[in-house]
Amino acid sequence: MQPQPLLLRVLYKSWSQQPLSPEESQALTAWLSADTHNQQVFTEISSGQWPHHDLQYYHQVSPDKQWARVQQKIALQQRPVRKMRYQWAAAAAIAVLLVSGATWYLIRHQPVFTKPTIQLADIQPGKQGATLTLANGEKVVLDSLANGQISGTNASLTNGQLSYKASNTGTSYNTMTTPKGRQFVVVLPDGSKVWLNAQTSLRYPTAFIGPERRVEIIGEAYFEIAPNASQPFFVNIPGKAEIAVLGTSFNINAYTDESAINTTLIDGAVKIQNTLLRPGQTAQLNTALTIVNADVEKVTAWKNGIFNFEGESLQEVMRQLARWYDIEVVYAPNVPNIIFGGKMSKDVPLAGLLRGLEATGVHFRLEAGRRLVVYK
Repeated sequence: MQPQPLLLRVLYKSWSQQPLSPEESQALTAWLSADTHNQQVFTEISSGQWPHHDLQYYHQVSPDKQWARVQQKIALQQRPVRKMRYQWAAAAAIAVLLVSGATWYLIRHQPVFTKPTIQLADIQPGKQGATLTLANGEKVVLDSLANGQISGTNASLTNGQLSYKASNTGTSYNTMTTPKGRQFVVVLPDGSKVWLNAQTSLRYPTAFIGPERRVEIIGEAYFEIAPNASQPFFVNIPGKAEIAVLGTSFNINAYTDESAINTTLIDGAVKIQNTLLRPGQTAQLNTALTIVNADVEKVTAWKNGIFNFEGESLQEVMRQLARWYDIEVVYAPNVPNIIFGGKMSKDVPLAGLLRGLEATGVHFRLEAGRRLVVYK
């Protein structure tokens, strides 16, 4: 931080034993009381010890060059240099050196204030929370909002759940977004219920008017769709897939950093690319569509507050942790390709969870910010 001109003037006058004005005295008192280090600096200044022992750099500055600078300043003010006494010129040169030295000294000795380092034990698990973007672009942070009606909408917040009332007054679109470290629940205008995992976005109409019900999802969500045979429900994954739904429960994992879109049917029926799923099946869509048997308990563990790492690779596990604990994960060279097993609660600090994972032979350290390094 650059010292203020008033402070430099006060320090110079103190060094040269000149009296201070009331404004300067007030500035000096405020500066001295701000930090005990300042008192030490002022003692050196007023005792004559300063700046000699801390201005070695400025000892290398040519007096001739400083005198030339003084002459330039005088010429700009249209004062004839030849009429000046040498003593005044020398004092001016000293003043230039002193101001430069004072700035350098104060910057060099300024206490360094750094952002407190985040420790591994400080990183807490995610929680309920989301941001609601209204049709007009206004954003409403729901994390700590009190229960009640959301202004300008047909939605109300009740104990961490946003619910819409059925409406026939026209259709506009809202978007519910959960950042890293948050998850949320929304009840759509038709009574369908959606759980949003961390780092997920759901776009939906504030009223379902017309022959269809349509929403868009990026990330991961669990759906319980209210049956309505005359108004089929569709989930669109922008640019990737469309899922036709009857009254049913299912989970969609459509994170952009995952290798495939996984749609797992719990009960009812869904159709993807003209393929009808049966309960307990997962449709894996990448370059092609593959149907596999699902571990329903594992797929829905996130919704129930559990990490289920059974059969997960190290990278798959760390992607889940990155979303839930809001961290960045990087890998040191030669980290082994580990397959995990077991379950852990999501409601634990990151440090405790990682201690359990270290039994597999990998280790973790937290660097600046929230950057977690995985190493062997």
